[in-house]
Amino acid sequence: MIVIGLTGKACAGKNQVASVFEEKGFLVIDVDKLGHKALIDKKDDVVKAFGSSILDNDVIDRRKLGNIVFSSKHQLRLLESIVHPYIKQLCIDIIESSDRNVVLNAAILQRGNLVELCSNVIFVKASIFSRYKRSKKRDKRNLIWFLKRELSQRDISIKNLKRTLEVYILNNKKTKKEIYRQIDNYCDIFI
Repeated sequence: MIVIGLTGKACAGKNQVASVFEEKGFLVIDVDKLGHKALIDKKDDVVKAFGSSILDNDVIDRRKLGNIVFSSKHQLRLLESIVHPYIKQLCIDIIESSDRNVVLNAAILQRGNLVELCSNVIFVKASIFSRYKRSKKRDKRNLIWFLKRELSQRDISIKNLKRTLEVYILNNKKTKKEIYRQIDNYCDIFI
């Protein structure tokens, strides 16, 4: 079994790439969804750190929390110190119970110490303009919010990953057919 780390900046197209791997029979672990679970399971710790203003009907409002953590490197690191170890353990549990090749779909692959679980990494690359257009459509956020998020993800880079594992760069600027071709090429090389 191999574990592929799938990463890239916000709105680069990681989910689209992950769906192709899923079609090919891989187990895809969506680390964003595990992050949502972590906010539920670690709610008391998160509220203790950030205050009850992040709650809406006794549930953590991710938009309110996002406004706080994407505006301050310190606040982001505080949140990560609460949820990342929990997310990593969830990933380990899922990987250990699987008999299929696994794709860890995670922007936070390196920051969350998930890269050490991986055999190699695919970095999904897209232009900042394309990513902003996708963010505006998906998240309904303005340019200022997108740029704050972009700044919070400065460490998500090919250069940082190449220090640890072999990195395959997948350019998400063309058609879905081109994404399939690049994934087939990756599979020919690594699997």
